Amino acid sequence: MNFIKPKISVITVTLNAVHDFQRTMESIISQDYPDLEIIVVDGGSTDGTQEVIGHFADQIDYWVSEPDLGIFDAMNKGLARATGEWVNFMNAGDVFSNNHVLSTVFNKESMDAAVIYGDSIAHYPAFKTWRKALPPEDLWKGMICCHQSMFFLTNLIRKVGYNADLHFSADYEMILRLYIAGKKFRYIPEIIAVFDTRGISNAKMVKSARSNLEILSSTRRLTKKEKRFHKRFILQSKLTEWFYQFMPSTGISKFLKWFYRNQIIHE
Repeated sequence: MNFIKPKISVITVTLNAVHDFQRTMESIISQDYPDLEIIVVDGGSTDGTQEVIGHFADQIDYWVSEPDLGIFDAMNKGLARATGEWVNFMNAGDVFSNNHVLSTVFNKESMDAAVIYGDSIAHYPAFKTWRKALPPEDLWKGMICCHQSMFFLTNLIRKVGYNADLHFSADYEMILRLYIAGKKFRYIPEIIAVFDTRGISNAKMVKSARSNLEILSSTRRLTKKEKRFHKRFILQSKLTEWFYQFMPSTGISKFLKWFYRNQIIHE
């Protein structure tokens, strides 16, 4: 009996990032997957993004360009329109690692889960690093992989949605909810996404770290080990913010290349 691959919805959220958006769209439409739905939610861009959307109109199944309340509100809008069995969020500036990712991930063996996830590549200006995903048991530490490397059962997360009021941690909060509810996570040993580190706001690292800790603390009483971990992580985030604020960009690049020296991908 032949295996019928499920329909996949890929949602792209963007705002005034025309060149990044075009690169992301080229990656999505290059997938060799047989049943792919493409949804674009633009926050009302004025930089030519709508012209690029028009260029890809034949490949896009649904798009909207209007103001929203932030990235997670936009993601909820896209989620409301998704008709695929599974959904992925590949936002402007991020791409799939190759043209065969979806075909590789969605095989007969990968269907027995609510969340499918894998590894990723962090793209810095001068180099790339491999980021291996963590097991779901490590969600107490924070995100186990980048959001772009995750696939969700559409009907499941449409019910829970993203809490758009959590401006820094709505993705973490939603994924943690799924884990606590006992939903099955399945790790696929594949590099799924390449995420653009420019999308990481280093000026908000401390707020994000504190938000994650507040969300985790609301679910249960933390152990001493967990409290120590998050205390150190918040301190590290403060130092990183200071580093990015005062260090010249060339110095930052050299430091990051040294720090991630054992994870650098040589192409």
